[in-house]
Amino acid sequence: MENSKVPQGMSNIIISLYFTIAYAVLLIIYLGLPINIHSNFLLKLFIVCSLLFSIAAIYFAGKSYKRAKVSSIILIVINSLGLLIPLALLLMMFT
Repeated sequence: MENSKVPQGMSNIIISLYFTIAYAVLLIIYLGLPINIHSNFLLKLFIVCSLLFSIAAIYFAGKSYKRAKVSSIILIVINSLGLLIPLALLLMMFT
C-alpha cells in the first residue's frame, strides 16, 4: 500500500484554497440574488461569512508561508483584496 500523505504546508495551502473558493461562491450567490430579495439580514450575513472566509484563508496561507512561499503570497494577496469588499460594505453601513 502506498502512503501518500500531503505535507502539512501543502494541506494548509489546500485549506486556504477551499476557503477562497467558498468565498467566491458566496460572492457569486449574493450578487446573483434579485434586488428585491436583498435584505438587511442577508447583507449582514454576507458580511460576516465573507469576513470569516477571508480571514481563515489568510490565516492558513500564512501558516504555510515557510514551505510554499509563492502560492502563499498569491493566496494572501487574493484574499486581502477580497477582504476589502466586506470592509467597504461595513464602512458604507455605518456612515
